[in-house]
Amino acid sequence: MLRTVGALAQNGFTRFRSSTLLVNSVLLMLATASVAAFGFVFWVIVSRSYDPQTVGLAATLLTVSGLLSMMSLAGLDATFVRFLPKSVRRNDQINSGLIIVALISVMLSSLFVLSLPFTSPRLAFVLHDPRYFIAFVFFTAVTSLNTLTNAIFLAFKRAGDIFIINLLFSIFRVALPLLVIKGSAMTIFVLVGISQLAGLALSLLIIKFQLGYVFSPRMRLGILHVTRKYSFSVYAASVLNLLPPTLLPLLVVHRLGPENAAYYYIAFTIASTLYTISYASMQSAFAEGSHNQTAMKAHIVKAGKLIGVLLVPAVLAIVILGGFILGIFGGEYAAQGATLLRLFALSAFSAAVYAAMGVIFKVVQDLRSIVAMNVVYATVILGFSYVFVPHLGIVGIGWAWLFGNVAASGVGLLFLKRSQQVSTRGGEYGTTTQARR
Repeated sequence: MLRTVGALAQNGFTRFRSSTLLVNSVLLMLATASVAAFGFVFWVIVSRSYDPQTVGLAATLLTVSGLLSMMSLAGLDATFVRFLPKSVRRNDQINSGLIIVALISVMLSSLFVLSLPFTSPRLAFVLHDPRYFIAFVFFTAVTSLNTLTNAIFLAFKRAGDIFIINLLFSIFRVALPLLVIKGSAMTIFVLVGISQLAGLALSLLIIKFQLGYVFSPRMRLGILHVTRKYSFSVYAASVLNLLPPTLLPLLVVHRLGPENAAYYYIAFTIASTLYTISYASMQSAFAEGSHNQTAMKAHIVKAGKLIGVLLVPAVLAIVILGGFILGIFGGEYAAQGATLLRLFALSAFSAAVYAAMGVIFKVVQDLRSIVAMNVVYATVILGFSYVFVPHLGIVGIGWAWLFGNVAASGVGLLFLKRSQQVSTRGGEYGTTTQARR
């Protein structure tokens, strides 16, 4: 009996190791889990050292900076994953992408800070001190470049490098608030930014020595010209995807105050570990599909099975233990955020379907469908949040989040069904959608 069990386990492990999709999926999960786990510790330390108002302002700054950094990517992260593996001018493409992203990031973050007196007066302190201004712009650009380097690793299916980098800079991030235990919201922001800078430096070193990358300050826009429509459409979809988690803290700060923004942010941070399961698996499927599109259905099915095995127990754990977990941050976090966290957790199932639809559309280059799906996603979540928050408080955001993910995944499935009906070549997830670009 024991021999049989051992043989089955060995065979299963052998099959697992032979599947780059499964290996990279797990490594991406571990990479994000390390960020989440150490981020959890980071926010526990910070919440114990700073008052909720300061934590709320810092969390809002970090969230907005995250949106600006993703907007700065201009869709080049997905473009790298989709097209870099087969590029004959990889070095020029990487250099051009890094420079473009850095320039866009500096421009967008500068414009945001200048607009603060009109858009979010509570954050206008960033504009009042030149050091704050420079720090916000600089670290937002660093975050953008960090995300782009991760896309380079993913394009070559090197999720192990992403895991190592994330683990090291996450450890560094936890160490920083132990050294600096007093300060303002900007202090917390800078501590996170320094850890991002360390991660970027390590990423560039690995790309240089393992992938033969050589930096050049020259931009060669011509090599990006052929993918401009793809980049723009994916960029639009990415911005729409990021609007809810970025604008919701601003809505909470404006309507309910900074303290509630802190309760929202911590609940969302914990729930994000659940979304990581789907994101990591589907990103691995995206990389595999970019190398071999004809096997896309098999990649999605395999990733879906992995998600199912991991997501169900994880959601149950959050639903049952959510209040206890939030209590680690403080009694007020458990009292105010437990219901919100449970709603975020229940949304993970529809979010997994939504993630799968996005990957399929990006691989087969069905650009209209991915943009339309994300329009529904952003509109439903933000619209319902605006209506619900005055009456339900931050719990209203949880209901809006659930409705938005269900609506977006439903629309995605409808578009996929239509795509399959008109497809005449290229497999079940064929390439005929390119005609609608």
